[in-house]
Amino acid sequence: VFTSSQRKSRPHAAPSPSPLQTPPSPVAAAAANGTRLDKARARLRRAIEQADGTIEPDMSPTVPYDPERTAAFYAAKPVTVAIRQMQLVAPLAAFLTKVILDVQRGKEEIHRQQRAEELTSLISSLGPAVIKAGQALSSRSDLLPAEYLKELSRLQDRVPPFANEEAFAIVERELGRPIKEMYKSVQPQPVAAASLGQVYRATLHDGREVALKVQRPNCDAIIALDLHILRAYSTTITSLIKLLGRDVDLVSVIDDFGTLIYAEIDYRVEANNAVRFRQLYGMITNVSAPEIIPALSTRRVLTMEWINGIRLTDRKALIERGLEPAQLVETLVQCSLRQMLEIGFFHADPHAGNLLVTDDGKLTYIDFGMMSFLQSKQRYAIIEAVVHLVNRDFGSLAVLYKRLGFIPEAQDVAPIVSALESALPDVLNASVSELNFKSVIDKLGDVMYEYPFSLPPFYIAIIRCLLVLEGVALQVDQEFAIIKGAYPYIA
Repeated sequence: VFTSSQRKSRPHAAPSPSPLQTPPSPVAAAAANGTRLDKARARLRRAIEQADGTIEPDMSPTVPYDPERTAAFYAAKPVTVAIRQMQLVAPLAAFLTKVILDVQRGKEEIHRQQRAEELTSLISSLGPAVIKAGQALSSRSDLLPAEYLKELSRLQDRVPPFANEEAFAIVERELGRPIKEMYKSVQPQPVAAASLGQVYRATLHDGREVALKVQRPNCDAIIALDLHILRAYSTTITSLIKLLGRDVDLVSVIDDFGTLIYAEIDYRVEANNAVRFRQLYGMITNVSAPEIIPALSTRRVLTMEWINGIRLTDRKALIERGLEPAQLVETLVQCSLRQMLEIGFFHADPHAGNLLVTDDGKLTYIDFGMMSFLQSKQRYAIIEAVVHLVNRDFGSLAVLYKRLGFIPEAQDVAPIVSALESALPDVLNASVSELNFKSVIDKLGDVMYEYPFSLPPFYIAIIRCLLVLEGVALQVDQEFAIIKGAYPYIA
C-alpha cells in the first residue's frame, strides 16, 4: 500500500517529549491522535482505491446452488430422500440430544471436549458434503466454542480412490472421445484421492505431462441431496440449538456453504481461477501456477500442467536442493498478503498439499478450488481492524464490527469492548512483530461465540486463509510471525 521508502521513513513510535517542553493536555493529545488516525484512514483508503484496478471475477458455477429447484427435484423422489434422511438426520439429532441433556444437567462445559470429538468422528462418517461442511464450520467462531473448532479443524479430506473404470468413463463421457485419443498414457493409480475427486498423472500426445483431475461419480447429486435434507430440517435443528442458548440462522449458514461448494465442484470455475491467478501473480518473483489445458477440461474433468516439486513443509529436501525455507515462507506470505490486501482475488486454502516448490525455487500453487475475492472496502476494513488490535483500541474495533454487519445495529457494544479488553491484553502485550495470529483469533473467537456475532463469508475466508498460512509457515520456520510480515501494510 505504501512504498518501501515511505515504510522505512515512518517511525514506529512518537519520540519522547523534551523535559523543557510542556506536555500536551489529555484532551489535546486525544484530539491530536484522532486527527492523525483520521488522516491515516483517509490515506489508506485513497491508496487502496487508487490501486484497485481489479474487477470482481465471475466465480459462478455452470449449475448454481438453487435450493428451491433442488427441493422441487427431490419432491418426486421421496424414497431416496427418506433413506438418506435416516443416515444423516438420525445420528445428528442423537448427538444434539446429548448436548442438550448436558446443558440441562449443567455439565455442558465438562463434556464439551468429549462432544467435540464425537461430532468430528460422526461428520467423518457422513460423506463428502458433510465433511466439507465440517471443515467450513472449523472457522465459525461465531457458531461454535473453541473445543469444537479445534477438533473440526482436524477433519481429513482423504478417502479411498474410486475405480479407474469409473474415472476413465467419466473422462470419455465429458470430453466426448476415447481416452486414448486425448492422452498418450495415464498412470494406473491416482496420485491423490479426496472426497470430491481424484488426480492422475498423464501424458499428452505432444509429450507434455499433465495432472488429470476427475470428479467422483454422482458427487454433485450426493451434495445436492445432503444440502436439501439439512436445509429442510434447519428449522427443527435451529429450535434445538436455541435450547443451547444460541440464536443461529441455520438456513443462511447452509445457503452460504451451498454457494461455496457448488463453485468448488465445478472444475470450469477452478480452471478460470487458475488462469486468473496465473495472470495476476505469475509475474511475482519465484511464484508460479500451472497452465490449464482448456480443450481437456469441463465441469467434471480438469487437465493442467504437471508440476514436479516438493512440499514447502519438507525442510530437509529444500535444504538439500540449496533452497532457503525461510525465504520461501516469506515469498508465500508476501504473495498472500498482496492477494488479499492489494488485488483482492486470493487463494483461500494455501495448505501444504496445495503448494509445491520446484527445483529452481519457484513456489507453485496447484489447486484453485477455494478462491475468494475482497472488495476494496473490505480490504480497507481488514487493515483497519488490525490497526485497532495493535493499538488496543477495542472501542473502535467494536464500532467497525457493527459497521461491517458482524453484530446487530441495536447491540450495545460496551460489554463487547469489555470482553475484548479482558480477552486480549495478554496476547497484545507482545510487540507487533511477535504477535501470534492463531492466539489472537482464538481469543477473538471466544468473544464472538459469547456475543451475537454473525460472520460473513468473506471474513471466514480471510480467517481460514491466514490460519492455514501461519500453520504452514510455522512448520517451515518456527520463528515466523505473520503479523511481522503484514506490518508494512499497517505501519
